[in-house]
Order: sequence, then C-alpha cells, then structure tokens
Amino acid sequence: MMKAYSVPSLESWLLQEIPANSLEFAWVGQAGFLFKTNKVRLGIDLYLSDSLATKYQGREFPHKRMVDVPILPDALTNLDIVFCSHGHTDHMDEQTLAPLFNETGGPLIVAPRSEVSRLLKMGIPAQRIVGMSDKETFETQEGITIHAIAAAHDTLAYDRWGQSMALGYVVDLGFVSWYHSGDTVLYPSLADAIQQKKPAICLLPVNGRKPHLTQKGIIGNLTIAEAGKLALAVGSSLLVPHHYGMFDFNTVDEKDIIRQLELQGLKRDDSYILASINTIYSYSRIRK
Repeated sequence: MMKAYSVPSLESWLLQEIPANSLEFAWVGQAGFLFKTNKVRLGIDLYLSDSLATKYQGREFPHKRMVDVPILPDALTNLDIVFCSHGHTDHMDEQTLAPLFNETGGPLIVAPRSEVSRLLKMGIPAQRIVGMSDKETFETQEGITIHAIAAAHDTLAYDRWGQSMALGYVVDLGFVSWYHSGDTVLYPSLADAIQQKKPAICLLPVNGRKPHLTQKGIIGNLTIAEAGKLALAVGSSLLVPHHYGMFDFNTVDEKDIIRQLELQGLKRDDSYILASINTIYSYSRIRK
C-alpha cells in the first residue's frame, strides 16, 4: 500500500524517525530520489543545483530548471549512501556531491567504476567511493545489498577495461527492495536481470527518445509505454516514472504518462504513482 503526505521541508523529514521495516521516499526532480528507513538515509542521482544552466547559458538548450531546488546539498547532513548511475551532470553533479563532505566525513558514494576518477576530481575521498560494474554485488555494514545492472544509455557502453559506463541498481533493504535504472533504453537481457532480484518498486525514466535531440548529443531513455512494459515484465508492484519535468526541451506531459500507463492496465496510486516535489511516499507492501 502506498500513502502520501506533504511536508514543510525535506530537511525536517530526513531528521524524523520512522518505524522499523518502513520505507519512505521523496522525488527531488529529474531522476533524483531520497529514501529513508529507520536505519539509513539514501539518495540517488541527485541534481540539487543549477549548474547545467550555467554550463549551457546562451546555447540552444539552456537547461534552465522548471522546478526549484527542493533541498540544498548543505542540508543533506545525514545521508549514508548516495548512488550515481552515470557521469552526466544531472546524475553526478559536483555542486551537489562535493558539499556532502566535510572534515567529519560524508556518505558512501556508489557509482560506476569507470567514473571513479571523475569523483576523485571533485574532491570526494577515495575511501568513501565504491565503484561497481555490471552483475556485481556489494553489501554495506548496515546489511544493505546492492546489485549493479548495466544500463544502456543509449547503448551498452564500457571503458577500455570493460567496466560499465552506466548502471542501474537494485537496492535490497531486507524487508523490501527497489530498482532505479538510471538512464536506459531496453536491451534484450534487461528485464530478466531485474526480475531475478525481485524489486518491489521500479523507478524508471519516461522521457523517451527524440531524434532532433539525439542528433545534438542529448541521449534518450525509455518511453512511457516501454517503462510500463518493463515494470510489468519484472513483476514489480509499483512503478515510479521519472526523468521529466526538469528541462522544457526534454520532458513529457503528465497526462500522456497517465494515459499510456493506464492503457497497459496500471492504476494510479496503486500500481504506479506520479510523484510530486515535497511529497513523501510511504511504502508498506513489504516482503513476506
């Protein structure tokens, strides 16, 4: 069962305790999410700055945010793990990641091994970085099991040592697990690889592929229909669409998300949700 409630700030929410075997999460825009249990605080693909607007100012696609930053990096003082799916700035942002670290420490950063050098250049301590590649598993001291699954953005790509350039992650919390694909399109073994890990929640991009953007080097993702098909194929009980509503040149209309998912038999607030900023989602359909 999914319950939703609004909060005055994500910072105050992160500090609140919740019962054991409970999972709460919040969308922070684009592909970014925060997760909370009674033991850990997690983040993935956090883009909590306007660095891309500065980078692309005056150019064809200015990357101006359509939504305000919902929480500043300086407020994320109690994150335990932050995942990065690949090296694009809206998934691995120096202005978001670097402020998470100070003299007393910082979170563990889990990222493709091929991108570790990028993280080191940001000043992130080497001892706080875990590099992964396709089909690898890592278990944290808190008992969280992380499975890396290759992402095709927009093809399966590897560095010269054979390390995956883009990853999705199945994060098994013991009582429930979730899968975040990062940026990806479908490839033949993807559904099977996810299904083997049995995630209850699938967080998938839905902005699709646009030829005029691909020609300019802006790579696409799953379409809405493909995301619905993948969530159904792997047997997850909840689909959370993302990667829309951030940049006006690369988004989709929420009405199209609703229409296409419900054509596949998915039901809003039951088998899928449309997440809102500053709304907390409490997931209680735990593993038996």
